[in-house]
Amino acid sequence: MIVDDIEINRAILYELFHEQYNVLEAENGKAALALIEKYGSNSIAVVLLDIVMPVMDGFEVLKHMIQTKIIDDMPVIMITAESDEEKALKGYSMGVVDIINKPFNPDIVRRRVQNTVDLFLHKFYLEDMVERQMDALELQNEKLKMSNTFIIDALSTAVEFRNQESGQHIRRIRALSKILLETLAGQSEKYRMPAEEIDTIASASAMHDIGKIAIADAVLLKPGRLTPEEFEVMKTHTTKGCDILKSINFTGDLAYYKYCYEICRWHHERWDGRGYPDGLQGDEIPVWAQVVSLADVYDALTSDRVYKPAFPHDVAVSMILNGECGVFNPELLSTFEQTASDFLDAEIINRNSEPMTISHSPRSFGSVAVDDGVLSGRTVELLWRERAKTRALEELTGDIIFDYDSLTDTVRFSARFVELFSLDNEIKGFRASLLSSPIISQDGKEKLLNELMKLDLRKPRCSFALPIMCASGAPEAFSLDVQALFDSEGSDEKTGYIGRLARIEEPADTP
Repeated sequence: MIVDDIEINRAILYELFHEQYNVLEAENGKAALALIEKYGSNSIAVVLLDIVMPVMDGFEVLKHMIQTKIIDDMPVIMITAESDEEKALKGYSMGVVDIINKPFNPDIVRRRVQNTVDLFLHKFYLEDMVERQMDALELQNEKLKMSNTFIIDALSTAVEFRNQESGQHIRRIRALSKILLETLAGQSEKYRMPAEEIDTIASASAMHDIGKIAIADAVLLKPGRLTPEEFEVMKTHTTKGCDILKSINFTGDLAYYKYCYEICRWHHERWDGRGYPDGLQGDEIPVWAQVVSLADVYDALTSDRVYKPAFPHDVAVSMILNGECGVFNPELLSTFEQTASDFLDAEIINRNSEPMTISHSPRSFGSVAVDDGVLSGRTVELLWRERAKTRALEELTGDIIFDYDSLTDTVRFSARFVELFSLDNEIKGFRASLLSSPIISQDGKEKLLNELMKLDLRKPRCSFALPIMCASGAPEAFSLDVQALFDSEGSDEKTGYIGRLARIEEPADTP
C-alpha cells in the first residue's frame, strides 16, 4: 500500500511494484486506515507511508497502528522529502522499519522494500514454527500431567484399598477441593489465586493420606473406635507422609511439591488450634490445607466407614456448619455453604445407590446399637430423623444431653453445655478431666462416681441432684439422669453412659 498525497509519487512507486504485487493507493492517512481496516494485516505485505499529508499525516497513522497493534504484523517504511533526524528518530520509535528519502533511486527502493517483506515473512515463519512447537510442548505437558496424575492416583488408591475404602475418595477430594478453591478465590481478595494454581493444588490433594501406608494394619484396619493410644499412632500418618515425600529425590515442580507436603502435614489442623500434628491456628494453616481438610471431613461423613454408615448430604452439611466436626475458617465455611449443593453432582460424588452391607461386628450409631446385616438408606434417614427430634427437644427444654464412651474415655455434650459452662462439647480423657474439674466440688465428684459404680444390669439407671459451677461464676443445682450401656453379650461390663442434665429451679443441697 502506497500512502502519499502527491499522485506522481504514488504513480512512480506503483510502476516499481505493480508487476510483483497488487498495489493499493491512498491519498491521505484517513484513506489509508480505511484500506487497512478493509484488507487487514494478512493481506497488506508492506506500507510505504508519507509523513506530510492533509486530513491525517503519517504520524497519526502510525499512532493508530500502535493503538490497534497492527504495527506488529504490518511493516511500515517511511517516505519523506525532509532530512530531519528528529522526525526520523520519531518514526523509528513509533515502529517504522526503514526510512526512504525523496527523491529516491528506484532500484534501491525496490531492494529495500523486498528486504523488508522477506524479513517479515521470515519473522512470521519463525513465529508460526514457535507456536507449533509450543502446541506440541503443551500436548506433551498434558500427557505428562495425565501420566503423573495416573501414578499419583494409583499410589493414593493403593493406600485407600489397604484402608478398605472404595478407591474413589481421592477423586472426590480433588473435585471438592477445586470447587471450594474456585469459589473462594473468586470472592476473596485474601485468597485470590489463578486457575492454574488451583488445578495444581487440587492435584496435590490426592497425596493427603499417603502416610497411612506406614500405619500398622492393627490400627488402620481396626473395625471400631480407636483407643487413645491407637489414635495417637493414627495421627502420625501426617508426619509419616511428609517423611515419604522428603525421601523422594524431587527435581520437578517445587510449587507442586510444596502443596503436597503442606496438605499432607496440615490437613488435620483446625482453625482454633486444636488440630494436629503442630497445633497451627488460623491463617498459620495454608488455605489449601484448610480446603482439603474440609473436603476430607465432608467426604468422610457422606461415605460408608467400618464404624458408621454414610450420612445424608444435608445432615453432613449441617454437622459441619454447626461445628460438630471441629472449627473451620469462617470464610471457608461460608464458601462451603454456598457450594454445598454442587457437591451432589453425580459426576463428582459417585455414590452407590444400593443399600449398605454391614459385615463387621455390632457398632454404635450415636446411642443406637446396629447389628450385622443390611442398613438401608431409609433406615439411616429414620435414625437421623430421631436425632433431629432429640435436638429439637434439647432446644425446647434447655436440657443438656451427653454420651460417654468408656473405651475412648470421651464424653460428648449437646450444644447447651458449651453455652452454660464455656467448655468444649467434646472432652477426651474425661476421667482425669472430671477429677481435676473446678466446676464440681469434691463431695459432688465422689457422689457422682459412687452412683455410677452402683449401676448394673438389674439397676441400669439413676437420678440425683448435683450442684455445678456455671460460666456465670455462680453454682446452680442440676438434676442428673444417667443410663448405663452394656456390651451386646449380656455381661455386666459397662461400655458407656447416656443421660441428661436439667436445671432445678430450687437449689439442691450440696452433697
